[in-house]
Amino acid sequence: MDTYDYISSRINLLKEKYPSLRSRHDDYVFSALCIKAHFYKNPALLLNEEDFAEMIVDSPNDGGADFLLSDPNSEGSDLVIGQSKFCKTISSEKVLNAVRKMADFYNDMTAGHYEQFNSRVRSRFRKLYAELGDESKIHFVFYTSAPKKRINIKRIETKFREMLNDAHVIEIDIFFSADVEDDIKESLLRKPSVEYGKIQIDEANNYLAYGDDAVIVNVSAFSIKELYDEHNITLLSRNLRYHIKGSKAARLIDNAIRNTIEQSPSSFWLKNNGLTIICDDFEIDGRVVRLKNFSILNGGQTTYQLRRSEYIDKKKFFWLPCKIIKTVGKTDDEKNVFSLEIAKAANSQKPIQPSDLKANFPEQIRFAQAMKDVGVLYKTKRGEEIDKKYRKAYLNTNLAEVGKLCLAAIFQEPCKSRNNPSASYKEDKYYNLIFKDNPKQVAAICKELLYIDKYFDTFLRNFEKDNADTPRLSFARLARRICVAFTALAARYHQGNITDQDLTKALTSEQSDKVFCNLGDMKTLLPIKLYTDAYDAALDKLFEIIIEKGATAYMYAHKNKSDLTETNFMKSDRNYHEILLSSWSTLKREINRIFAEA
Repeated sequence: MDTYDYISSRINLLKEKYPSLRSRHDDYVFSALCIKAHFYKNPALLLNEEDFAEMIVDSPNDGGADFLLSDPNSEGSDLVIGQSKFCKTISSEKVLNAVRKMADFYNDMTAGHYEQFNSRVRSRFRKLYAELGDESKIHFVFYTSAPKKRINIKRIETKFREMLNDAHVIEIDIFFSADVEDDIKESLLRKPSVEYGKIQIDEANNYLAYGDDAVIVNVSAFSIKELYDEHNITLLSRNLRYHIKGSKAARLIDNAIRNTIEQSPSSFWLKNNGLTIICDDFEIDGRVVRLKNFSILNGGQTTYQLRRSEYIDKKKFFWLPCKIIKTVGKTDDEKNVFSLEIAKAANSQKPIQPSDLKANFPEQIRFAQAMKDVGVLYKTKRGEEIDKKYRKAYLNTNLAEVGKLCLAAIFQEPCKSRNNPSASYKEDKYYNLIFKDNPKQVAAICKELLYIDKYFDTFLRNFEKDNADTPRLSFARLARRICVAFTALAARYHQGNITDQDLTKALTSEQSDKVFCNLGDMKTLLPIKLYTDAYDAALDKLFEIIIEKGATAYMYAHKNKSDLTETNFMKSDRNYHEILLSSWSTLKREINRIFAEA
């Protein structure tokens, strides 16, 4: 049986299992098969007919999105936008067109162009999109039952990414017949748990008990390596995510675990969160813990690295913390629900981010005080409580947001502030100026930047009413960072902090850092009282002129390159700088007029 026939047979079996799929065409059921085999191969994740009905949106005017779901295996409940093609052969052009349709769908939906899609796909997308968190990704997937043959995946992925402005939160995977078959076969091998097993602990009867149903022990790394060697992926059957392959975050975690195993195994217990095992029953007998119907619920990446390491054997190993919990429930369904609840809780604890590591640095404490002195709460740690007086969106902030705004306003790199915002706290040339050199000055400027950034939403609502059918509108919807950058530039020019000569030097040479980083003795941005109608009116005018010039520049560039989109145009700070250079004589007249009238 070839791969296509194998997939066809699985489609027919799925129709037999789920009555609601029997009347559906094979393309629709192929989507259901791919969802089940790829995203729900974990036996602890329940999937029923109602779920298929919600997830699969394949219908007229669906915009190229055959299914929409929240990935149960991801760190941040990523939004999955998927399309599938049940066919025997496929060309590069058809694959490219398919992923382009998904990109167009995403761009249109996030820009508010809902009218061309049916109500069901609109409603489903908006619901899932609203649930995304700061660490969520947008994951595009394309499945086909056709073989890969000579299709250039890298070329397709490159062209796809060129269509999207949110490159840092976008992931794409393209799966062909062999990939789909592997997914199906792997999902069929998954058992709900390992029937019997044992682990070794550091000392006889050394455990911390929580009643009769849970303990914490120090488990031998070699015990875990042995279990994986014997039971393979089944050992992780109830883990929500198995092993997160490919992502940058996963590689960083894997590297850190490997480095500790190889270079500092004695510190592994201190640095690693350890494992959580769930089981029907356990018994501690001296230095052995016997487990019945068990699975590692949390710690998949740790388990993988222990299994792979040549530095762990019978004589050479270390201890790591391990929590063992008995399942609650009499039926399989009840046990599955309990396991899922524990797994979600264990896996939803937010991982340490690079920005978190800065939280207690002296300059962060000083900057937080400087922000407080100007009336803004600067949260050094995620989850920090917000007092009532700071509840307005522009009165509380954090390192990531300040970094983004300063990249745009101080360094005049608005596109980088959107596409690579972490540069502000990962690269010294940005971080030092923002947080170390003069925190009081930067804090005063950031107070205004926060308001300017938030005011853009009000401006855009009014702009949309007045420009419903103009080419400027789609550009305006992507112009938040450029508006922030230009407003700051205009204010600095008006105050004499940046001159005509400075600007020309900065934009036509490699000296932009020296020019833009020099804030002089500036104490504020706009020479107008903040939080007033006059301030808002000045912002309206400044936003309008840079959008007008930017939209004109884009339309001119589009004439010379017909496949250029606003999204791609706005990815490059070079384009923003070209707008300033080509229109500066007009822009500076408008700047002078706006501030003279304020």
